[in-house]
This record gives sequence, structure tokens and C-alpha cells, in this order.
Amino acid sequence: MDHKRGVEQRGHMSKRINVTIDADVWELLGRISVGERVLVINEALRAWAVKRRRGDAAREVDALRAQIPKINSEELARWVRDDRTRNY
Repeated sequence: MDHKRGVEQRGHMSKRINVTIDADVWELLGRISVGERVLVINEALRAWAVKRRRGDAAREVDALRAQIPKINSEELARWVRDDRTRNY
């Protein structure tokens, strides 16, 4: 398929969008070949999305951690020893 109709990659139909970017970013993109720009932009957005999801997950874990009671290391060590004696 051509770029005007959509490029099929990884079994998914690509989508065409219009975005406005800053002049300095446009200048950087101008240094990249036209065919490679799509790959560069897709990789950058995927990396951003992964980072965002990980950040969201970390905040969720922190919120859950704040809700559970704290235990001291001696109690935790006892739990581990007890668990090991049960052969789990």
C-alpha cells in the first residue's frame, strides 16, 4: 500500500494524522529521510507510551502500598522462615 492510503505494518493498518510541531523538531525531522521519519516517530511515541504506562503503574502501586500496614524486617524474616519450613 502507498502512504496516501495507509501503510500496513505489523499486521495493523496505519493511520494518517495531522499534527503541529515546533520548528526545532521540524528541523530535526528534516535531517531524517522521508521513509524513515514514520519509523522514528512511531518508535518515539511507543517509547513515550511505555514510559507513561510504567509511570501510571508505579503511581498505582505507590497508592496501594500507602493503604497496607507497614511491617518491620524482623516480622518479614519470620514470615519467610515460616513459609520455607512449609516447603512452599
